[in-house]
Amino acid sequence: DLAKSRAMLTLVKSLEDDNFRVILQPRAGLDYFKPDLEEAKIQLAAVTALMDDIDPHDETSPPIIHVVSYSEASHLATPDIINESIKITQYSLQKYRQLRRDDKIEDMSRRQDVRERMLELIDAAKTVISGIESSVTDPYSAQGLYTIFASGFLPVPYLWGEVDEFIYAKFWRTKPVKGGIKIVDENDRPVTYHKVVDYAKGNIKEIEGRIPSFL
Repeated sequence: DLAKSRAMLTLVKSLEDDNFRVILQPRAGLDYFKPDLEEAKIQLAAVTALMDDIDPHDETSPPIIHVVSYSEASHLATPDIINESIKITQYSLQKYRQLRRDDKIEDMSRRQDVRERMLELIDAAKTVISGIESSVTDPYSAQGLYTIFASGFLPVPYLWGEVDEFIYAKFWRTKPVKGGIKIVDENDRPVTYHKVVDYAKGNIKEIEGRIPSFL
């Protein structure tokens, strides 16, 4: 998660200029919390620490935290639960930063494995983006997005709906590998993103010939 978040920020921040600014707003996923409320409170504190590890040496990061109430797996939050969730988040963030300053927790900015995974994700994303921009006509239009997805540039092996229409998007399989998700072939061997791009490019002509008329 840290590698993915850092890679995403690196890529998107490269687009910043005087008229465009990126503001990080992390949040816990709704399906992250357990229905046991005491356990969920602990989870809320833990995910707050993870959010701070995205950019651990910037006291202003994350600039915004979307607080998900700890009761979400059990029932809708009440005003009291929302207030308590905010307090847990604020205290956890302050305490975690103090522990880091006192060298009582690991400095996640020094983890070489996280950095290597981040660079790998950035390289993969740039490969896909380059492949899209060099081969898809008007990629940032509705028609372009349809072509990108339907051709298979962005693999979604677990897509449930419209599977016949998006058969190329479902072509590849995925598998957990050392904490990350890798695209693999029929023999469970990791596939390079150059191969994914080449496969998708081979489908573009067919897809462009059947783009829905409403796009």
